Formats: sequence, C-alpha cells, structure tokens
Amino acid sequence: MSDLAISAPQLECFSVTASPPRLVPGSAERDWMDFTNQRFAYRCTPLTMANTTGWELLNPTGFWATWTGLNGKDDVILRPDDPKAPMHHVSLGFGHGIITFHPGYLFRTAPGWMTWARGAPNRLKHGIQALDGLVETSWLPFTFTMNWKFTEPGTVYFAKDEPFCFITLVPSLPIESVQPVTRPLADEPQLEREYKLWLSERTKFNIGLAQGDPITLEQKWQKNYLVGKSPSGRTVADPDHRTKRSLKSPISAEQPDQRTALDVPSQLATAFQSDKPTPAVVMRQAFPSFQTAYGAAPPEPTQSPSVDNLPTARSEQPAKLQPNEKRASGTGTKRSKAEKIPSSKKKPTKT
Repeated sequence: MSDLAISAPQLECFSVTASPPRLVPGSAERDWMDFTNQRFAYRCTPLTMANTTGWELLNPTGFWATWTGLNGKDDVILRPDDPKAPMHHVSLGFGHGIITFHPGYLFRTAPGWMTWARGAPNRLKHGIQALDGLVETSWLPFTFTMNWKFTEPGTVYFAKDEPFCFITLVPSLPIESVQPVTRPLADEPQLEREYKLWLSERTKFNIGLAQGDPITLEQKWQKNYLVGKSPSGRTVADPDHRTKRSLKSPISAEQPDQRTALDVPSQLATAFQSDKPTPAVVMRQAFPSFQTAYGAAPPEPTQSPSVDNLPTARSEQPAKLQPNEKRASGTGTKRSKAEKIPSSKKKPTKT
C-alpha cells in the first residue's frame, strides 16, 4: 500500500471481557497544572492539546503496588482497596518491576493506521513510568497490553478511574518518507525576520514581568500561538489551527444514532448526515488517492449547515429532524459537563 493511499481513520473497540475498563476521551485537566500559579500551565496550548488528543482507559479498581527491587515475578505485590474486587485487568507476567494492564479490548483501525498506546500525556507518577507501544492494529487479531515499570523500589497507588492507558491513532507509513533537513535560518529571510521580531517581543515581555510592569502584568501572557498569528501579523496559522480539542466518546455499534449535533463540527454536518463516514471528507481533501478509491465528496448544501438542522439528543432515543424542519423556539442543545471549560482554561497559549 502506498504511504498516501491510506483509508479514513476509524477505531473499532471489540470487548474481549464481560466488563472491560471504561474508555473515555482524554481530559485536559492535570493535578499539577491545577496547582500552578494562577493555573498558568493551562495557557500552554500544545500541552492541553496533547492531553486531549486520544482516549483514556480507566482503572476499574484502586490498588497499591509495591516493588522489592528484585527481578522475580513475585517481587511486585498488589493490594486492592477491596480484597473482593476482581483484578483481572492487572497481571505480573514479566518480572523486573513491571506491572501489566489488560485494556479489555481488541482494537481495530483502518489500513494505514496504527494505535499508539502510552500513559496519559503530561500526567506524572512518582516511582513508576508508563512504557509506550506502537501497535499495528489494522490487522492484529489479538490484544496488546499496557505496561508500567517501577523506576525505584517502593510503593505506588493506582486510584479507581485513574487512566492506566492512553491511545491515539497515527498513520503508519508517511513518516518513513520524511527527510529531515538542517540549514541556517538565514536561508529564509522572511522567517528569520519573523523569528527575530518574536524573540525581541518575548524578551521585552519577560523583562516587564520580572520588573512588575503594570501593563505587562495585566496582559499576563503573550497570545501569539493562541490566536495563530505572529507578532507582525504577517504569518498566520492555517485553518487547522486548534486551541482545544474534544474527542468523541465511544458509542455502541447497535445504536449509532447516539451521536449528537455537539459531536460534529459544523463544517462536517453534511458528511455526518450522509452515508459516508465523517473523516472521509478530511481524507478526500488530504489524499487524492482516497477520492479515487471512495468517490467524490457529497454535493455541497445550498445553505450553510447549522445545529438547527442536525439531530438532537434525547434521553430515550435519538431522533433526526427533517432537512427543512426547524426546532421550536426556546429550545436548544445543552452542553455536557465535560464540555464546560473553566474560565482560566478558555484561552491557553504556548509557554
């Protein structure tokens, strides 16, 4: 398969146990970020974007784990909060201070896509380290495990509902065609001017903070990355620029209409209502070979799609509105609790 002829991204999660761990979209919040001065860590957009670009598998049972420092399989001792709680999702098969978690799912991705399994980004855990794994889930007919290795003898605690695994999708082959090139910044005069202007502005800003300049203190931080624009305004981000991300929660294959208007960006509303998977729109634009294989994009709507002509979510059973049917005035779609972002996190930017 060509490195560009990849299918639209998809993620199917086949449960292999009766009660697999919960799978939820990645959360932006981190305890250590909450405790930074004025929660400034949340101003770092790349940090929060990394936290939310994937899905978390949550630990179903709290437990303590102690490593003696030796390499035997019995040299890690597990003690669950509830002695009667099942611990099928944890095992000690490798020794060497390694704890193995079993996700409880067989993951399947489309051709050309792999699953990156790791610890939740920017989540710190003293005394133990998550081990990353890149898995070819486009063909794999069996499961993989998530492993953590003690960094020193001692005891750690995995709380109930704490993420023990974070998965995200990456293309398999395109990166192999990347040729890194090093050269002097002076080779790109316009880029060099933009960089020097940013560096000068950054230096002045940091001096202002250090000296307690009232105007600088009121500004709190520079927002160039947040707004997607260089200090001169001559360099701007492309339309894919994001300052936050909210991924979809898993749905049952037997109830696909659980998706709601809030799950779908407005620019993909037409694709959502069509018989094509939503990501196909993006793939058609990115890869001509995808359009050749799967056909042209659906025709553009006569008027811009809006939330008013998307299906609304109901507690009993989802219902789809007709194309020309309008919702009664005074009604609307409420945001879920997970979508409400504290005011201090609304405008993160790069640190």
